[in-house]
Amino acid sequence: MHFLLFTNVNKDPDQKITGRLEKLITERGHRYTKVMEGDEAPEECMEEEFLRTLDFVIVLGGDGTLLRASHAVGSSSVPMIGLNLGTTGFLTEVECSAMEDMVDRLIRGDYVVEERMQLYGRILRKDHTQDETVFSALNDVVIIREGVLRLIALKIYVNDVFFDTYEADGVILSTPTGSTGYNLSAGGPIVSPKTRLLVLTPISPHSLSKKSVIFSAEDRIRVVLEEKRKTQINEAIVSFDGYKNYEISVGDEVEVSASPVHLNLIRFDERSFYDVISKKLGQL
Repeated sequence: MHFLLFTNVNKDPDQKITGRLEKLITERGHRYTKVMEGDEAPEECMEEEFLRTLDFVIVLGGDGTLLRASHAVGSSSVPMIGLNLGTTGFLTEVECSAMEDMVDRLIRGDYVVEERMQLYGRILRKDHTQDETVFSALNDVVIIREGVLRLIALKIYVNDVFFDTYEADGVILSTPTGSTGYNLSAGGPIVSPKTRLLVLTPISPHSLSKKSVIFSAEDRIRVVLEEKRKTQINEAIVSFDGYKNYEISVGDEVEVSASPVHLNLIRFDERSFYDVISKKLGQL
């Protein structure tokens, strides 16, 4: 078997934990490839030819590291598991004390694979002076104001039908997996990761009536940055999974829908999602 070890160098600076994992894999007659990453998302996906040689991806870090690893493997179906070197760890499955058991269970196939929905998005420029920007996200797509103390106006269309206009600091378009991230901090609902849907949550809306809205995974959401006042600069930033950021101006559009590609996340125990949430949120 071929393992990819995706390690956050800031979480394991002396590589002691990674070294222990390397030894466990080689002692059992298997091989590994090691990638050391910091806190930045990889610029490009790994080569498809290399990804086809992999049996597993083991991510050593926190939830942020697992998000970066998901971008690194792109549309590959190779299953992934997280070894938690972080704090809360909604996505990372295994603690360091269970590392040896994790390796043995992976080798003998004693696990289940959970499919996690991802988002597909495009940035469409009003003046068509730039190439169309295409992106994916496991957690969320965030459209937020650039600058301080100025609301932006975002016109929302669902399947090309006008839905609403949000005057706010921005909006979050979240997957079920991402519902426990920025969406939760902004007052959005917690959603079971086994569902397929999109959550739209406004960030500090200038209206008491603007709440989160849940859309079907078959819906296509289009967000248009509107001009709010002619006397102010109307610009915003689009961020996917909190890493790559793109500036947009009035008239630019961000289109988001469910991706046809899902992430395969390895689970060992049929734990109740709600039990995990209860315990994790109790640590915050």
